[in-house]
Amino acid sequence: MSFLQRLKGRGVKSGDALQSAAEETAVDKVAQLDVDVFQSDRLIVVYAQSAGADMNDVHVSIEGDADIILIEGRRVRPEYLVFPKKKVQGAFVAEECIWGDFYRRIILPESVDIEKAEAKIKNGVLILTLPLLKPEEKERVRLRVTQEKRASRPV
Repeated sequence: MSFLQRLKGRGVKSGDALQSAAEETAVDKVAQLDVDVFQSDRLIVVYAQSAGADMNDVHVSIEGDADIILIEGRRVRPEYLVFPKKKVQGAFVAEECIWGDFYRRIILPESVDIEKAEAKIKNGVLILTLPLLKPEEKERVRLRVTQEKRASRPV
């Protein structure tokens, strides 16, 4: 039984569970990571906006019964690309980008196969490809069927 299913058993809706997890992980001065979670019949794909994050600065772990993803990292403003040799005096006219540490815990709708999970950053997007665990095939037990003899009726 997945973590989400356990939460549903306690009367928590899936949307509430995702929001509760995000609220629980909110820490001062740590940005939340925006994500999209896609599920097919074979896998879950998590897309996370990670512009400014180097793969060495991003850590992904799988917790619980392989149904909770934790993404932690740091986004660094790329000033060194524009001003590689010296600091320039000035001030920002607009600041909308979020830089610094980020943290996100995602409760997945199903358990995933940790051994086959993959993570990569492409075009500023962290992409986690998480194959679903195959349902365990239940062991089939054959029962021997016997025919019961009728008891004779007394006449």
